[in-house]
Amino acid sequence: MRDVGQILAQWAQIEKAGESAILATVVKTRGSSYRLPGARMLMTRDGRRLGAVSGGCLEDDLVKKAWWLTERGPVVQRYDTTADGELATGGYGLGCSGVIHVLLERLMPEAGSVLPLLEEVRTARQPAAVAHWIAPAKAVGSRAVLDTRGEFRFDSDPGRNTTLEEAMRAAVAGAGSRVFVLKGNALEDHAEVFVEALVPPVRLLVFGAGDDAVPMTKLAKFLGWQVIVLDGRAHYARSEKFPDADEVIVRRPGEWTDAGQIDPWTAAVVMNHSYRQDLEVVRELSGRQLPYLGLLGPRKRTEQLLLEAGLHAKPVASELHNPMGLDTGADGAEQIALSVIAEIQATLNRRSGGSLRDRYGSIHARDANDHNESPWVRPVACA
Repeated sequence: MRDVGQILAQWAQIEKAGESAILATVVKTRGSSYRLPGARMLMTRDGRRLGAVSGGCLEDDLVKKAWWLTERGPVVQRYDTTADGELATGGYGLGCSGVIHVLLERLMPEAGSVLPLLEEVRTARQPAAVAHWIAPAKAVGSRAVLDTRGEFRFDSDPGRNTTLEEAMRAAVAGAGSRVFVLKGNALEDHAEVFVEALVPPVRLLVFGAGDDAVPMTKLAKFLGWQVIVLDGRAHYARSEKFPDADEVIVRRPGEWTDAGQIDPWTAAVVMNHSYRQDLEVVRELSGRQLPYLGLLGPRKRTEQLLLEAGLHAKPVASELHNPMGLDTGADGAEQIALSVIAEIQATLNRRSGGSLRDRYGSIHARDANDHNESPWVRPVACA
C-alpha cells in the first residue's frame, strides 16, 4: 500500500517547515478490524491527514482529540467497536465488531521517530523491525529497533533484552508481526509490546513496453509498488509513455545485468508480445528466486518456449504463472492488468485468490499473532 510513502513525503515537508505532526499507528486489534497492526496515519495541526487506521470510522475522532491526548506524551487510544462497546452505543455506527488500539505520538523536527527507519527500509530494500511499547502507560512511546544492518538498539531507553531481540530477529526472518508480553525487560516487568516486521514495498518488473503495459504500471503504482519497465525497443520504452513508472529502461533481452533489482520482494511479468524476446527474458530469469513470474500468452506457447529454452524439466522460478492473472473473465488491457495485479497480491500473501465468501476464518492477509503467515503481509508498512 502507498500510505507510508505519502506519509514520509508529507513529513519531510512538515519537518522542513519546522512544524509538528502526530503519527497514529495501529498496534493491537481484537476481533474484526478494517486495518491490521502497523497501519498508520499522519495528522497535521491544520486538520489534514494522510494514511488511515480504519475504514474512515475513527479518523475524525482522532483528528479532533489527538493533539490534547498527546499533550503529556505518547498514549495508546483504545476504540471498542463491538456490539457492547462504547463506540457502538455512542452513535458512531461502526460495523467492525472489534477492539482497536492506536498509538499516538507527537512528531517534532529532528526528534526521534519510527519514520527514518521506514525510509531506510524503502531505500536499502532490506527488512527491519521495530518494537512499540503498548503497556504499561508510563512505557508507551518507548521503542526498540532492529535496523536494516541487523543492529539492535533501544531508541527511547538504554538497555538490552535478549528475548525482545530474538523476537525482532524472528520477525525479520519471516515470523511476522506480533503482540506479546515481555517479562523482565529493561523498562518494566510484564510489558506489552508490539513487534512490527517492516519489509520493502513490492517491486514489479514489467518486461515489455507495449500499450497493454501502461495500465499494468498505473495500477501497480497506485498500490504503492515500485515499477520498472524494460524493453529493447527504444520507440516503445519511453518515459513519457509510462509517467507512473519509477524507471523505464531500454535494454535488449540477454543484456540485463542489474541483478540488484531482483530481491525477495520482486515480482516480474513478461509481456513483450515477441516470442524471441520472451524466450530470452525467461532464460535470464530462470536462475532468479522470484516469488512471482507471470508470462502473457496461451499455455501451449509457453510450453514450446520453455522447451526451446531448455527449461521444461526444471523450475523457471519459485512459481511460473501462465496464463498469468486470476480467472475473472478479463478482456482488454485494463481488465487483464487488474487480474494480473490481483494474482500477484494473492501469491505474495500466499492466498488462492478465491472469493472471500468461501473463506473461513480471518479475511485479512494474516493475524498479527499468527507466526505461520507470510512475511509479505508487511509491505503495507513501507509501501
